[in-house]
Amino acid sequence: MKKSISILKETLTNEKRIILLPNHIKKFVDSGYDVFVENNAGAEIGLMNQQYEHNGAIIVDTEQAWNCSDLIIKYKAPTEDEYKYLRRGMTVSAIFHAEGNRTLIEKLCEKGITAYSYEFFETDDGYFPLAMSGGEIAGKIAFIEAAYLLQTQFGGCGRLLADVHSVPKSKIVVIGYGNVGNAIINMAYKLGNEVVVFGTNLAKMKKSLSCYGNGIKFYVLNKERLMREVKDADAVFGAILISTFDTPPIIDIEVLKCMKKGSILMDVTCGYGQGYMPTFEKQTNLKEPYYIRNGVLHCKIDNLPAAFPETTTIAYSNNAADYLFEMAESIYGIKDDSISARGRIIKDGNIVHSVIKQHMDFYENNK
Repeated sequence: MKKSISILKETLTNEKRIILLPNHIKKFVDSGYDVFVENNAGAEIGLMNQQYEHNGAIIVDTEQAWNCSDLIIKYKAPTEDEYKYLRRGMTVSAIFHAEGNRTLIEKLCEKGITAYSYEFFETDDGYFPLAMSGGEIAGKIAFIEAAYLLQTQFGGCGRLLADVHSVPKSKIVVIGYGNVGNAIINMAYKLGNEVVVFGTNLAKMKKSLSCYGNGIKFYVLNKERLMREVKDADAVFGAILISTFDTPPIIDIEVLKCMKKGSILMDVTCGYGQGYMPTFEKQTNLKEPYYIRNGVLHCKIDNLPAAFPETTTIAYSNNAADYLFEMAESIYGIKDDSISARGRIIKDGNIVHSVIKQHMDFYENNK
């Protein structure tokens, strides 16, 4: 069977990213793949058809892009408008976050799809390599967004999240210290803020954050200490890996009432259900990034990296290209790939990933 992949133009509102840069498809072409790229898939960030063609791609229209290969490589999950293109025997890879979208899971199963979700790609030592770029970018944008929204015209307290001569340091609280949390911590520390970090494993925190010496404080998460620390914080960031229906609350209304007026609470990694930040009544978005509750700005944007599509595309493609190539080689039976295998969530319409099974059971039991 001829090896091929098809790269799609994203259709989500304001989504301009593309999963692979032109130079990264050359590895596929040189290894005998036909690479089909949807017309103008990267044009909105300056990646033109000719650049892809120069590296061996075949430019096709939307219908062809969905039908000329059984392996679809996307950035984000198919939208409802794209469900009509799904067909039995097709493999789709994307950032699915499918556990939070029951309709999507049911449609993928109904259509007999095999699906790989990048956020679940996992190395033998428990590292999630395709979460790195998006997490770093999301954390840095979150810090910038918080600093911007703290201006008084938005209802913020008017504190600059940067060191200024003769002014006491602004204070940042970060819950979590993975890719997202570390990006926030790094920016906050370098700009001269007081930084306090909460996590669940003191030894891991000390090892992860040792590069800062005594420049930051870190504590095992407990409500009493958290309430003390947020009282004078200018910004509080939620950066745990994922918040789901069964994640215990951390920032509840009692903690929120401790926060000072005009401070900002940011749920950076988002998630769904009430989760660990139940004071959020709704998600926000890039055009309407915040609302105010109990005098505290609330910001919960689930696609922060989409605000900088050029940077995100470059970072993600540079990081993901080799993993996606290994995934394709395993799908076409060339060699096994344990990393992408752990990211397979559905096979021929049957759920095979424990996280997706757990969530579908939850949905079924809470109709």
